[in-house]
Formats: sequence, C-alpha cells, structure tokens
Amino acid sequence: MKLHQLDLNLLLALDALISLRSVTRAAEKLFVSQPAMSHSLNRLRTFFDDPLLVRSPHGMLPTQKALYLQQGVHQALSLLQSHFSQPEAFDPATSARRFTLCTTDYVECVLIPPLVKKLAEAAPNVHIDITILREDIPELALADGEIDFLLGFDEYMSIPSYLCRETWLNEPLIGILRHDHPLQNDRLTLSDLIALPHVFHAPLGNLGSPMDDFLAERGLQRKISVHSQSYMAAAAIVSNTDHLFILPKKVAAMMAGYWPLKMVALPEELPGYHLNCIWHPVQDSHPALHWLRDLMRKLIESDDAALPRYSPHE
Repeated sequence: MKLHQLDLNLLLALDALISLRSVTRAAEKLFVSQPAMSHSLNRLRTFFDDPLLVRSPHGMLPTQKALYLQQGVHQALSLLQSHFSQPEAFDPATSARRFTLCTTDYVECVLIPPLVKKLAEAAPNVHIDITILREDIPELALADGEIDFLLGFDEYMSIPSYLCRETWLNEPLIGILRHDHPLQNDRLTLSDLIALPHVFHAPLGNLGSPMDDFLAERGLQRKISVHSQSYMAAAAIVSNTDHLFILPKKVAAMMAGYWPLKMVALPEELPGYHLNCIWHPVQDSHPALHWLRDLMRKLIESDDAALPRYSPHE
C-alpha cells in the first residue's frame, strides 16, 4: 500500500464516515452530496480491500480494520489542524475556558482543592471538569482536545510512547491503621505486612500493584480482604477494623487529618509511585495548556497539597 496512490481528501471522508457511521451525516459534515460520499466510501473500500462500514439492524457498523485505520487517520488530521491553526492567545484573568482532566481520586484529593483555590485568585472564570481515568488511555479524546490532560500513576497505566509525558512526583507509600490499633510499631516490617489484613485501593479495577510484585519476587503475598475504588471508603473501613491500608503519603496525611487514623512507615525498600501528566502532541503548542500544566506542576510539587486542616478525633 502506497500513500501516493490514495487521494488524501479520502482521509477526511474516512474519518467522518467511521465517526458518524452514516453516509448522509458524513456528507453533511463535509458539505458534499450523498452520492459523492457514497463514491468516496466505495473508493476507500477498494483501496483498503475492506468493507469498512457494514449494514446491520442497528445501522452502519465499522469493521475492526476501519476502527484501526480511523485512530491513526484521526490523529494525523488533528495534527494537521493544530499545525495550520494559529494558537489563540490566553489570558487567565479574563478567560472562561473549560479544561477537562482525566484522572484518579488521588489527583482529586491532592491537586484539585489547591488548584480550585488558585484559579479563584488568578482565573476566576476558568472551569475544571473531571473525568475518571479507566484502564484504556483515551487517545482520541486527547487528540481532539475533549480531554486536555491525563494525570495518573504510570505503575497502573501503559502509556503509548508518542504521547507527551512529564513525571511530576515520586510519591512514597505509607500505611494507615485505626488510631487505637493493637499494633503499636511506628514502622512496619515485611512480616507485619504479611500478617495484617489489607484494604486494597484499585482505582482502575486492577487486582495487583508494584508492591505486590515486589513481595512476589521475595516469595511473599499479602492478605487482601477488601478491594475498593475509593480512598474515602477504604479509610472508613480501616477506621473501624484492624485492616491496613497502604497508599501514597500525601493522601495518607489528609486521611489521617480527618479520620481516626494513624500513619505508619513501611519498609524502606518498598517501591513508590510516579505521578505523570500526559497530553497529546497535537495540543502541545496551545498557550492555555502550557499555562495550566505549569500551574498544576507547581502545585503538586509544593507542600500545600493534601495538608490536613484539623483533626476532629484528637
């Protein structure tokens, strides 16, 4: 297959057809007639030797090859659009832009509160939307600008190498127990880790972690009694049981400030987590995204994130 044999205008048709799954709507989007779009679909089918769209009781459905092709074509078209467009000026004091972050509850706990406070001072009309990070990286949404940044630990994610990435934080892990737990050690040993029942925080629904891999390499395995996708739920469980909850230190400090919990150090050799900011290269030159990324980086690296304000159980 050689690119010079393909009319590049057909790539616009391919993207519209697969996105909209309708010859009529694709024709309307590109301001061409329906017969012209049907002709483009036939040419694409011949070139790629695949039906691309197949009729079904539920409308036109894309083939697996069509979905695969569209991902690359969509990103290429977005790159061209970004390259040909002049980035708009960004003034945080007057902007009413809405930013969308895809992340986990760690970032919601640690970064979003100080970010909202800072925005109230520097960019009072800017809005922040949060979408929950799932196992699959939302590559097309990042390319489209539907999602501006993905924030998460790379220990739980497989990040495509072409995406832009900055590591902002190497977050150590710490344990929390209920404040009157019978175990009074300030630092847990590996034996303590194995003996205690655990609540496991699984934001993406995963069943393991780098710490479990670390233990497995030494022939050890912890006892996970509860899997939870919420820090708040996990803290509530630990505050009423003898369970141990291992989590990033910044969130642990916040939880211990608001719940009847105490923090305990872990064996020093246990691995930590690396918090990354991910964005698509087609959006890399946008001034608004540069501004927000710099602001978030400074906040997450500061000591203001996730500090407890009071301890009602004291």
